[in-house]
Order: sequence, then C-alpha cells, then structure tokens
Amino acid sequence: MSITHKEYESRNTSLRQRMKEEGLDALVVFSDEYRSGNGTYLTGYKPINVVEESPQVVILVGDNPPVTLLGRLNLYAARDVIWTKDVRPFHLADEFIPEIVKPLKGKKSKIGLIGDNLLPMHLFSMFRDALPDASFTSVDHILIGLRQIKTVAEVMLMEQAADINDAVLKAVAKKIYIGMTEMQVAGLCEGMAREMNADIGSATVVMSGPNTNYAAWRPSSRKIEPGDFVMVDFNPSVGNYANDGGITVLMPGAQKHQIKELTAGFNIVKEIVPKLRPFTSAKTVHDMMFERLEPLGYAPNFSPYVNGLRGVGHGVGVDVVEPPNLSSKTDYQLLPGMTLAIKLDLHGLKHGGYRVEVVVLFTETGIKPLNKMIFGETDDFAVLS
Repeated sequence: MSITHKEYESRNTSLRQRMKEEGLDALVVFSDEYRSGNGTYLTGYKPINVVEESPQVVILVGDNPPVTLLGRLNLYAARDVIWTKDVRPFHLADEFIPEIVKPLKGKKSKIGLIGDNLLPMHLFSMFRDALPDASFTSVDHILIGLRQIKTVAEVMLMEQAADINDAVLKAVAKKIYIGMTEMQVAGLCEGMAREMNADIGSATVVMSGPNTNYAAWRPSSRKIEPGDFVMVDFNPSVGNYANDGGITVLMPGAQKHQIKELTAGFNIVKEIVPKLRPFTSAKTVHDMMFERLEPLGYAPNFSPYVNGLRGVGHGVGVDVVEPPNLSSKTDYQLLPGMTLAIKLDLHGLKHGGYRVEVVVLFTETGIKPLNKMIFGETDDFAVLS
C-alpha cells in the first residue's frame, strides 16, 4: 500500500484552491529534513538526513506547475519519486527563485508562507529580493487543515505502523531485563521494527528510573535497576506515515504503590479512549483524564505537565508529531478523519514517572484505536515479575 500519484496531485489541487480562497498569488512551503511533513505530504519524498543538510521547498505560483527544491544528493532519488517533474537543486535557489516567481515581478502580490517557523532567513531574503513589491503572510493553517483529515490510504499505512508498534512493545515487555541499558532497549525496538520493514519515524525515547522524571530523554548507558519504571516511546513509520505509541513497564522488585500508579494509568487510557467522540471539544481528552486522576491523588503529578502544546496528545501522520495539539487548554472540535495520539503522563512520583500513549482515528460515530495492544491486555500486564 502506498499513496498514489493521483492522491498527491489531488492534495496540490486542494492546496492551490485554498491559496486562491485566501487571495494568495503564490505559496512557499518549507520543511527541513528533521520536520519533513509539509514537503513530504505534497511530494511523497522524505529527504534522508544523514548525507547533507536537505530542506525541501515546494513553490506554487498562480496556476503554474509546482516547483520543488531539494538538496543535491537527495535530488537524484527524488526525481524518480516525486509525482511532479520540476525538481531542482536547493543549492542553486538564488538562481532559480527569480525565474520561478517572475510572473509576479513588479506586482503587489500576496505570498503565503507555510512552515515559516522553520524557514531560514537567507532563503526568505531570496524571495523578498525577487519580489520587492510583494507582501508575505504566514498561512500554515491552510495546509494543516488538509493534513489533519486523513484519507483511506493514509489510515491504512498508519494502521500498519501501529500494528508494528504494538508487536514491538509487546515483545519488549517480555524481553527487557534488569541490567539492560536504555540504549539496548532502544536498539531492541528499532531492530525488531526494521525486521518488519518499518522505518523509524523519529528518535526512540527510552527512560528508566530517575530519568522518567524528564519529559524527554535520549537513551543512555544507564543500566535498568530493580523496581524501575522504564518508559518506551517508539515511533515506527510505514510509507512515510508514523505511529506514536508508548508504554511503561515496571521492573521486578517494585513497591506496591508503584504497581497501583502504573495500573491506574493503563486503566484510565483504556477507559476513556472508547468514550471519545467526534464533534466534541478537544479539551474533553484532558478533562476525562483529570476527573479520574484527581480522586486517586495524582492530579499534582499530572496538571503541571499538561498546559503545554502537547500535554495530553497531538496529531500524528507524515510527522510523528504534527498539529493539532491536545492539552488542558485546546478547545477545537474533534473531527472525523483526525488521527491523534492520546497520551497520559505522570511525573514526580516517588520513584519517577510514566507514560501510556496510543494513536486513535476519529470516525463519524466514535473512535477506532490504531494501537490495539493494550486494550487486549490486563491493566497490570506491564508489571514484570
């Protein structure tokens, strides 16, 4: 299963229509090799980031065919992958940009920028110098609006990635042992996923013991000890579409209160996910978690960490983490076709913290979990003995 050239062409047609509705004469869509979603969504090519610095720029001017700029070494493969044929080397952008935008030269045109939070100043200056009479405005919302509602093909790829994630995490819960390092756990996850023909969507997060108090952590050489929480947040990708599922296991030698803490988290996620509904406020995700955590005394371990952008989840798709975000303050409407990671994090417990995370698809009538594994397990399946 893959996204067809016809679907990519349809995406660009839809984006151009939104461009016109916003009164824009051109669009500049920027992504870099680490946050590649904007470009990959439109072209089908994901730059490899180990050979060179390689941003991807898609330029739409009026009704002209799209032009894509890519780093030189990625260029060779991209020309065989990208559905549109006008693919040019990024390192010659200063030569190409005046030519590409020439139909707008001397006009008071309006240029939309997507991904301008990543756009390098030197690249922006090339467009500004080529179009000194133009105005530039950020219009991320018009591409976010397209990306957040998934097609059947996108969902099928995400289901494959979720199945791989479920299989990996279930195996990790059986193979992890005291004395293993965080780095070895990360390698276990990635090795199994590669054997199942998955790519790695983003860095694998493995935290153990005191490191579980961090919101993010690069796997280290720390050895797992008895009674440790071990948090595994793993992100396989299939056909450029990612999953973001995570579990926490509790190593043998844990205390009773740790078992209570962890089983409560699995129970709450398993309880609230089936209750989520489309056409309701995104804030309900936080509220449903809070109303179950507060009576258990875990609100102080939850509330300080959920005010940020992705406190209780986020969108998932071409990027592991993409809009829209879920937090204690998000109040947009949940819509059919959205694929969201639902995340319960507790930090600052006596022996660290933990995370339980699953990706779900919102349908017309309810939700469909893409990560299914934890829903078929007991609440204490990750308590190891």
